[in-house]
Amino acid sequence: MIAALPYSKLVEKHILECIQGGIGIRQMIASMQHLQDAPKSLSTMYKIYGSFIEMERAKINGAVGKRVIDQALDGDFKSQELFLRSKGGWSPTQTNIEVEQETDPDLDESAVDTLMSLLGYNENGPEEETTCTCGEEDNCRCS
Repeated sequence: MIAALPYSKLVEKHILECIQGGIGIRQMIASMQHLQDAPKSLSTMYKIYGSFIEMERAKINGAVGKRVIDQALDGDFKSQELFLRSKGGWSPTQTNIEVEQETDPDLDESAVDTLMSLLGYNENGPEEETTCTCGEEDNCRCS
């Protein structure tokens, strides 16, 4: 039976330096292999140091986020835009165009109603005459 790796303060210190330097987790693991009791896999790393890693990342994210929010509230446009994109769901390409159009509610009908009417399936519309009004029964072109 293989004994579990112990928690190492040297590994913890290395992880802290890597997180503060913006190093990715795979590079972090590779760069600490010279240390005694260094984890060799991602799963072992998170099993032993996962809560420490998340705590340090949360501290950094909180500090940067506070700075961005403070700058945004002070009127910095780039910080405002960053905040709105990341936390406000805003996108500069997302545009809602509302056009006010005056229409007679009695004449307003949906696209489906219009299409059905054009196809001759309008059951709510006025009944069409089936007799020819042009007087030429045999050559009638009335619709």
